[in-house]
Amino acid sequence: MNEIAIMLLAPIIAGVLAWLLDIKRVREIVGVIGAAVPLIYIVQTYHSVFNGGTISLNVPVGGFTLSFALYNLTWFFAAIAALLGFTMALGMTSTSKDGYEWLFALMSMTGVLGVFMAREFVSFFLFWELMTFASFMMVLKYNRGASLKYFILSVIGAYAMLIAIGILYAKTGSFEFSTIQQFMYQDATKTALGVKGAFGKSETILLYLLFLTAFGVKAGAFPLHVWAPDAYSETNQSYTSFFSGVLSKAGVYGFVLLYSMMGIKLFYTLGTFGGHSLFAYTIAWIGALTVVIASFLAVLQEDIRKLFAYSSVGQVGYVLLGIGVGTQLGFEGALFHALSHAIFKGLFWLVVAALILQTGKTKFKDFGGLARKMPITFAFGLIAVLSLAGIPPLAGFASKWILYEAAISAKMPLVAGAIFLGSGLAFAYVVRFLYAVWFGQMPSDLENVKEAPLPLLLGMALLGMLNLVFGIAPGLVTKFLNTIFGHEVITGDIYTINTGVGNYNALMVAICLVAGIVIAGVLFLYGAKTRKVEVNDTYQSGNPITQDFNLSIRVHFYKPLEEALSFWLRISFDKLYTIIAKWVEDFAEVLKNAVYNGNVQSYAWYLGIVLLILALWGW
Repeated sequence: MNEIAIMLLAPIIAGVLAWLLDIKRVREIVGVIGAAVPLIYIVQTYHSVFNGGTISLNVPVGGFTLSFALYNLTWFFAAIAALLGFTMALGMTSTSKDGYEWLFALMSMTGVLGVFMAREFVSFFLFWELMTFASFMMVLKYNRGASLKYFILSVIGAYAMLIAIGILYAKTGSFEFSTIQQFMYQDATKTALGVKGAFGKSETILLYLLFLTAFGVKAGAFPLHVWAPDAYSETNQSYTSFFSGVLSKAGVYGFVLLYSMMGIKLFYTLGTFGGHSLFAYTIAWIGALTVVIASFLAVLQEDIRKLFAYSSVGQVGYVLLGIGVGTQLGFEGALFHALSHAIFKGLFWLVVAALILQTGKTKFKDFGGLARKMPITFAFGLIAVLSLAGIPPLAGFASKWILYEAAISAKMPLVAGAIFLGSGLAFAYVVRFLYAVWFGQMPSDLENVKEAPLPLLLGMALLGMLNLVFGIAPGLVTKFLNTIFGHEVITGDIYTINTGVGNYNALMVAICLVAGIVIAGVLFLYGAKTRKVEVNDTYQSGNPITQDFNLSIRVHFYKPLEEALSFWLRISFDKLYTIIAKWVEDFAEVLKNAVYNGNVQSYAWYLGIVLLILALWGW
């Protein structure tokens, strides 16, 4: 059987079997096997794809041909999905409650793999909806309100995409990405020459806005991000590692498709602003705002799930920012960070899943001192903290460094500033997670907490190892990404990357850091004078902390920042959308009462008016 067919069918078949059998241990074994199959095939096809090979699958269905292809770009995104799908399954062996969760978790895996490998809009849209439906069902089980918000915004995005696809088909007569791309290129040439093309300015702008809405919703981009914090935090946290780490990348992949199909047309139609393509500049600033706003909101959270939910939104903003820079270096940085985000945020959510599983707690105020009880989980959490905060030599630093270099080389200093600000805020909230959860005094009700189960630890180990490998040897990623562009955008060996603006030697940085840690450890053990102090023997700004004013990192630690931002925090798109929804509901109620009033004479008038309009139109 074709490799693509096996990769698409294995997860959903395993999910159905796990749901039907619903026998503890049996469903877990079936689910893990189903999630492992795509990863095995991804690994097997690496050399073929790296050397320029393509694997295709065409399936005739009802007058259409569903077409899929695995080549360097689609392989990259499918590899992220396969990897996170497998680690999700390992986590779910400990955190899933029944076959229902296995069914929809693995169904969403099939859906997102289909999205990444589709090469025409029919299969792309069908698998997009399968992915969305499955993830909606996962959220629905845990929180009806969060699932409803996710459903409404997903429907808006889906209809936006469907309208855009309809317009493209009406003009081009094809659903094929390659055909549409060629058509748009020819139309852009006409526009550049001042000749009227098939797509006028208004139609081109409409298509751009429709796709921006559709892909922006799934990516969780500002201001369409309002569904993500609740949906990410209100479901099985092992599944959230996949939900946040992979399904958001479907929106990112959509932006990449938008560039490849319509980039030249949008450039000639919309023109430039400040020396940058206007349509790309817009995406860059959407990404920058997403980074900054979501990071500020993450800092203020008191629940670890909400903190990492907002953090997930913010980190995807980096990817959009890189895409919006519009250069090949920006794209390569964006793709690298898509991978980095998947592996460090997937690791974070598995750590959160382990914490909730073993303690039953989610608030910072209820944690403390768990490094002694869960040392292995703490070690993996520390790796995730360093990678997310952009500390070398982890993968998160390498990808953010490339993004910063891309913004500087493209002469976008404010966008580059957003990268720095976002990284600073990320450090602020992960440091709080580090200290509040793992260090300090342990609450008495956590004395019997045990280490996370082995399957969860195996999932963490795989993602933690990749954060180290891709951080110390970033060339492993950039060499593959170079094949997408057909030449070396980033040069160097596996340990060194050279962007043309700067040079980064990850191995040398790693050696220096290890040497520094060893020296500091020796000095601490043999040279430092230490003494034991009471828990309350601490100071803030030179003043002793008293019972009257006991500021703890576990309780409202960033309250002063919240007070400083109080004016801006009153501006809420979530509240705005709620108000708009209420207006629509009230209008629909008035319309229903006016139109469906049960009066036969009214219905006769409606019919007469419709017939008159049709007659005036010549029907």
